Amino acid sequence: MRKIAIISAMAGLLLLSFATGICANNTDQKHLAAMQSLIAREVPYDANIPVDSVIAWSNELAPTLKSHKTEETYFTMLLWQVSAYIMRGDLSLAIDRARLMYENAKKMNSTFGIALANQAIGQAYTASYIQEKALSSYLDALRYLPENNPQTYRLLVKISTLLQQMNRLDEAMIYVSKLNPLLEQQPEHPLAVPILIENATYYISSGDQDTALKYLQRADSIYKNHTHELAHEFSINYYTAACYRALAADHNDKQKADEALALYNKLLEVVSNNKRSLEYRWICAEKIYLYKLLGRFDEACKIYQELYTVTDTLASKSYIRQINALKATYQIDELELENRAQQNRMIVYFIFIGLGLLTFISILAVWIRRQKRIVTISKETLEESRWNAENATRAKSVFLSNMSHEIRTPLNALSGFSSLLTEEGLDEATRRQCTEIIQQNSELLLKLINDVIDLSSLEFGKMQFSIGKHDAVAICKNVTDTVGKVKQTQAELLFDSSLEELYIETDASRLQQVLINLLINATKFTPDGSITLKLEKESDETASFSVTDTGCGIPKEKQASIFQRFEKLDENAQGSGLGLSICQLIIEHIGGRIWIDPDYTEGSRFMFTHPINQTRSKQKKEARS
Repeated sequence: MRKIAIISAMAGLLLLSFATGICANNTDQKHLAAMQSLIAREVPYDANIPVDSVIAWSNELAPTLKSHKTEETYFTMLLWQVSAYIMRGDLSLAIDRARLMYENAKKMNSTFGIALANQAIGQAYTASYIQEKALSSYLDALRYLPENNPQTYRLLVKISTLLQQMNRLDEAMIYVSKLNPLLEQQPEHPLAVPILIENATYYISSGDQDTALKYLQRADSIYKNHTHELAHEFSINYYTAACYRALAADHNDKQKADEALALYNKLLEVVSNNKRSLEYRWICAEKIYLYKLLGRFDEACKIYQELYTVTDTLASKSYIRQINALKATYQIDELELENRAQQNRMIVYFIFIGLGLLTFISILAVWIRRQKRIVTISKETLEESRWNAENATRAKSVFLSNMSHEIRTPLNALSGFSSLLTEEGLDEATRRQCTEIIQQNSELLLKLINDVIDLSSLEFGKMQFSIGKHDAVAICKNVTDTVGKVKQTQAELLFDSSLEELYIETDASRLQQVLINLLINATKFTPDGSITLKLEKESDETASFSVTDTGCGIPKEKQASIFQRFEKLDENAQGSGLGLSICQLIIEHIGGRIWIDPDYTEGSRFMFTHPINQTRSKQKKEARS
């Protein structure tokens, strides 16, 4: 009897296991059919399949679909999952999924998977507002896709949208024109609504709101008659509200502004359950602009404070580093593939020529050496790229560390002394002293921020220079008088020049900025004695400036690094350590050279040259090159 009972129990367990497997398999098939339906209808979610279900079902189905036979379904589903994570606001998880897509595509040697992984990277960059890198990723993805693939059309929509956000409307129209034939051939195509919306956004960006509304009405008609997709309804309402907002701004139409606000409030009801989602942020940003247009500044500020916190900013920086690391991995793999291709070609050529034409062995040897040299240079370039990336990461960490330290000091002073001013019974002398300290630290904080902005603008070529003919002697006298009035030292400030006037082609404000920086630096380390600004005409083409002081001087070992960022002679002295770096960038942009005189030992002497005629100087440089 006991044996019969044991056998019966085992049979029951086997039957239960078999039934459970059948049930799980049926569930997987239903989920796969649902996901394929979303993909076929070109929508990221619908009323029956919310964003969370897209994520969960993709995780369930991914292991069983990971094969060469189902690679297109597998990678498309993962791309939908990345989109779902981004829509939900989980950018870090989206980046991890994009990394998984790329790694699996590389293992499976799937060009389709690599294309979709690049598209996923582009979407992550777009969500982080890194538009140039997003465009680069989308174009990389486009290289791997055939013309008539559904993913190609989806990608064209994303590229067009991104170019419009970057205000590159002519380029955006090129991609929109590639989509419109599909709309004409198949008016009920799943991508019809997104293509119509894309046309509408182009005309919104161009300022033609009436034409944009016609496209949106056509999209709404297709939605109501055929699709009934929540994602399409959201997009149509969002861009319709954008049209109304633009019309309100252009014509001061309060009715249109109220209609736009009503649509935004309706959309917020749909997405307000997840305030980290992109849709919620987009709508809030639009409402901020609309409130400002209506003069409701308090409500705009309230929404702004909810959206942009320090935590979000730091998280965004972390996301950007993750995406950049993933993009760098892709680029490194591309370089390695190119190197392997070159090596393979070299071997094939060697075998072919060696067997066919023995008389050209010597020529072949030369050719092989040349190819090896190219491969070596490519590897060195790759290594240099890695080294530059690591240096950039370290420099960014040092920059953030130094900025945190430099900003914290004046902020603490502002906070502490501002609190002290609110106390009752404070005598007038103490109150005046507190006010002076607050003023000094405010100016210090403002200078630090201005220095960082100047440094960034100069590095990326965004700072504008207004070049004209100016009298260098007059500029030097003006700078000497200005610094003499504000200097906090007993040292005598002098201007020395045998010239009555010297007209040079320069940006007067930038030249004054350099001279003031050098003179102020000299006053910090010269308690008494003299500080001399000297101007000479070195030649018919070059003027020479120098600032000489009788202060403590700069040690030899520090002179080589004095122009580096955040380099300070006295760590306890106030200042950002960016002044000399900015001076160097300005002088080099103008066409001169700046250095410290190593032979001067009675203090310190900074010298720089300046071309008298900018046009002639540029012509000489071009002739030399």
